[in-house]
Amino acid sequence: MSHVIIGTAGHIDHGKTALVKALTDIETDTLPEEQARGVTIDIGFAYWKDNVTIIDVPGHERFVKNMVTGVCTVDLALFVVAADDGVMPQTREHLGILNLLGVSRGIVVLTKADLVEEEWLELVTEELSDLFEGTFLAGAPIMPVSSITGQGIEELRTLVEGTIEEITERPDRGIFRLPVDRVFSVQGFGTVVTGTVISGSVKPRDEIELLPSGKTVRVRGVQTHSKDVDVAFVGARAALNVNGVEVDEVTRGDILAETGYFKSTYMIDARLHLLPDAPSVVKNRTRVHLHLGPREVLARGILLEGDELLPGESQLVQLRLEEAGVAARGDRFVIRRYSPVQTLGGGAVLDPQPVKHRRFKDDVIAALKDLEQDDPTEVLGARLKATGLQVRTSNLLAAEMGLADADIEVRLKKLIDSSDVMTFTVSGRVYFAHQSNWVLLLEEVTRGLQKFHDANPLRQGARREELRALLDDMVAREFFEYGVTFLIEEGKVKGVDSLLGLSTHTISLSPEQEGIRGQILPLLQEGGTSPTDLKALPEVLGQDAKAVQDVVAAMQGMGDLVRMDDTLLFHLDVVAEVEEKLVAHFESASEIDVGTFRDLVGTTRKYAVPMLNYFDTKGTTIRQGDVRVLAK
Repeated sequence: MSHVIIGTAGHIDHGKTALVKALTDIETDTLPEEQARGVTIDIGFAYWKDNVTIIDVPGHERFVKNMVTGVCTVDLALFVVAADDGVMPQTREHLGILNLLGVSRGIVVLTKADLVEEEWLELVTEELSDLFEGTFLAGAPIMPVSSITGQGIEELRTLVEGTIEEITERPDRGIFRLPVDRVFSVQGFGTVVTGTVISGSVKPRDEIELLPSGKTVRVRGVQTHSKDVDVAFVGARAALNVNGVEVDEVTRGDILAETGYFKSTYMIDARLHLLPDAPSVVKNRTRVHLHLGPREVLARGILLEGDELLPGESQLVQLRLEEAGVAARGDRFVIRRYSPVQTLGGGAVLDPQPVKHRRFKDDVIAALKDLEQDDPTEVLGARLKATGLQVRTSNLLAAEMGLADADIEVRLKKLIDSSDVMTFTVSGRVYFAHQSNWVLLLEEVTRGLQKFHDANPLRQGARREELRALLDDMVAREFFEYGVTFLIEEGKVKGVDSLLGLSTHTISLSPEQEGIRGQILPLLQEGGTSPTDLKALPEVLGQDAKAVQDVVAAMQGMGDLVRMDDTLLFHLDVVAEVEEKLVAHFESASEIDVGTFRDLVGTTRKYAVPMLNYFDTKGTTIRQGDVRVLAK
């Protein structure tokens, strides 16, 4: 049977901790302050059976953030209401939080039943039935008990055991992820972190990643229910003894995950639902406390569809975090008002790695609604479409989508076969992009080059970084490079001396510019392997510096000259002759150093080095330490 997490919830002093002790004989209030005050402050744990953990959460309004930490991974809620008090403020707040976090099973426990008459129990039961309408507790069993006299405890235990049998096994997303809810040090062992395995599995000797810091840690040992185990699977409460981090380098809400999948984020796209009894409206840019699993960070809510969100309503939002967080699609969250701190609402993550959105954009809203579809393949396609000119690896998609590697691969193949998604390889890594974004990239590159030519008619083309700067600054470098290569192969773009230009672009010089060109060419021919310095050229020619620079740029594009180290100008014929000598050298030698090359072509070391660097860049030679070898 899979592991089951049971969580308590309810108002302060309604008997949650006493109930857990009555069921398990374990005291979950372990902090001295808790025992002294008789109030649960932080989450506590009781191990009922080998596969069942009970998490006891605080009921005081000051510790609701700890309550959220405790219930964010529960399979079954024991919703506790004291029979003598009935519905209280945190009764309502905890119910709202459980609903927002997607808890689907619960048992209502009426504690302190020995303190009230039967008629009062009936009134409280009726009040609760009304409260639970429209929530996950609608129709849930309501069990009167007394942790003091034992009344109803055995019946409750039987009901819980039967409910556990009905709980279906959690879907395993395949990629290990554990949100940290506690961290401490054990003498002789070092750092220990605990949490619930929400996907994948972990075993001793695994190397995993601590996020958002990105530190690599090694798992020394794994325990569940205080017993050493060979592996902890999805759903298990686990304690990991780890190497590579100190206790003060780990905080509640950090994520331990399989390396290379998850990325930290400062933005999350989601649909935000406000509770019907939310204490206030949410306006655009409202500052809130965001609870994402055990992690609490401050964030601002950017409303994408309206100027305010009313209680009981929902809207697409972008949450902009003040500290880094880690999330996957489908992760549940809760937001609470900045001050006074009260629960407002929550929802589910749609996109954990979005770009920054502008409000009221129809295409953005449509793309996010596509991410709300039920079919994972359709959502995957929508996810790739929403990335714009960014790209994704299958690993990152698996993490963002919360799907196993094998599942992602199958769905990607389906999308590629239907021509919705394209794939390409750069430097040995395989990337994926939506077909519409591929078309957009090619249009953007072409448009960027035309814009460059319009502004610089005498230049053959733009340097790669110049061109990339003209495009959307969010374009992925790998996507850009692949797109440029594709356009060159298609004959729509030409690359000359690291410059990119449209194949249709031609340079036309005015008579005055032709005159300057006529002055420069003889200088380059006479200079041979001792180049002309662009900085000195205007003075030598007696011409305006800007006019000379424009003509030099044109001559470079026309194939008259080669520019090295930005200011050294060589005649193209000279460079071709030098390259012939260089290649011929390798007919009788396996390598060449700077000194040998200098003597071979009749130049100085000052110019030999930039010339060799040029041939390295061109692909004629390859540098290996202090020598060059001929490229294959």
